[in-house]
Amino acid sequence: MRRRHDTRQRKRKRLAASDSKTQGKTGEKQLPTFVRESKKSPTKQPENVSGKRLTKQKVLVVHRAGFIRSGVLSLIAKSIQFEACGETDEAPLARALFLHHKPDLVLIGLRISGADGIQLIKEFRSLNPANAILALSETADAFSAQRAFRAGARGFLSIEDAPELIKALDEISAGRPYVGASVLPLILSNFAGPTKSSRNSDINNLSDRELEIFSFIGRGLSVSELASELNVSVKTIETHQMRIKEKFALRNAAELRQKAREWLAKSALNRIREDPEPEYANGARRCVGF
Repeated sequence: MRRRHDTRQRKRKRLAASDSKTQGKTGEKQLPTFVRESKKSPTKQPENVSGKRLTKQKVLVVHRAGFIRSGVLSLIAKSIQFEACGETDEAPLARALFLHHKPDLVLIGLRISGADGIQLIKEFRSLNPANAILALSETADAFSAQRAFRAGARGFLSIEDAPELIKALDEISAGRPYVGASVLPLILSNFAGPTKSSRNSDINNLSDRELEIFSFIGRGLSVSELASELNVSVKTIETHQMRIKEKFALRNAAELRQKAREWLAKSALNRIREDPEPEYANGARRCVGF
């Protein structure tokens, strides 16, 4: 019996010695490896299946409307693969943020303060050709999409396509072009209709800046208002107007205004034909996702 009692005492001593080795300097017993690995810090970035830490891609948001920027930032914040590195409504600050943060992707509105969104797309593409740019338009417009892609954008959405934002960012970050669901049928119809293409051939002869000024003229903006809107001189606007009149073979400013109004009206009519769903149904406005 004495020998059996000594054996039990030696086992208890060995167990006590083993427990003391598993304790840290604070005296707390260490958790098993699988438990320690499962207790991740909430501030750490997620890991993929290979165990490597995922690096979120940086997105710069440039748009003149504050509520749209807020909506975009909210959607980005909920994603696991993207993070916003800056946001602004002004072109000069957008350039500074682009150079400072070196974002992987940029979301640009077609109308921003101090510049044309198309021109800013061209600038960013020249600064970093590898940058993926997503253009965001206030309306579903196939011609604006064409201008954006021609300037160097990799994706195009209208405000109606807001729920597709993260998918669009994911696609263009992988090097694939993306067009929102509201715009794609309009683009396809342009390819399918040769008569429509020939009818708009004179519009295609305008440069991006001339087309922007032409659309503003159709909305009724004066020369001084255009100069203020685009942050250029009155003389610059007058020069662009002269070139537009020459390309359209127009004689004076009155004919130019009439031509611009007719073009805007036809563009709106084409949109209605492609998307007959009314903007208001049962007294409620369609949700655009922001």
